[in-house]
Amino acid sequence: MQFEDTPEYKQSIKMQLACTKAFMYKFNVNEYNIIRYDKKNNLHILDTNFHIDGKVILPNGSTLTMQEKALSNKFYKFKTFTMEFYQNRYTKEKGEFFKIASQIYLHGYSDETEVKFIEYHILKVFDLMLWINNKYTIFELEQNMRNAGGSYATFISIPYKDIPEHIFY
Repeated sequence: MQFEDTPEYKQSIKMQLACTKAFMYKFNVNEYNIIRYDKKNNLHILDTNFHIDGKVILPNGSTLTMQEKALSNKFYKFKTFTMEFYQNRYTKEKGEFFKIASQIYLHGYSDETEVKFIEYHILKVFDLMLWINNKYTIFELEQNMRNAGGSYATFISIPYKDIPEHIFY
């Protein structure tokens, strides 16, 4: 199965406009200030190696690198921030957690229409990763990771309510 055929990819495409609107609102920019990297512009290597989906160009011309994840409404009951831990739980191939270099992370859940957010947050990745490092050992993270459906991947899951307020933008 190609990545483009997965439910997660299809969900991300359906939610792209909602993600764009969230960035526009939070950073007072227009849609042209949100650039996503893909295979057409050959910058998808940044996503592959550093989990940078794109950038937000701020009104003063400076740039924030971003990652975005819009989860399906059926998972909203958990209200957790999730991040891929291992791409392959059997070989312990490192996933997003070990590679992320984005500055901000838009994370949320779609509503029942699957094209709008019911809840989303923008997190400061630097602060998030330092907080996780100070709160959890690698052993604790491994003990609490969950298997991703339909793949060998695992992810960590942290309730939004447990994340300190200063990490949210």
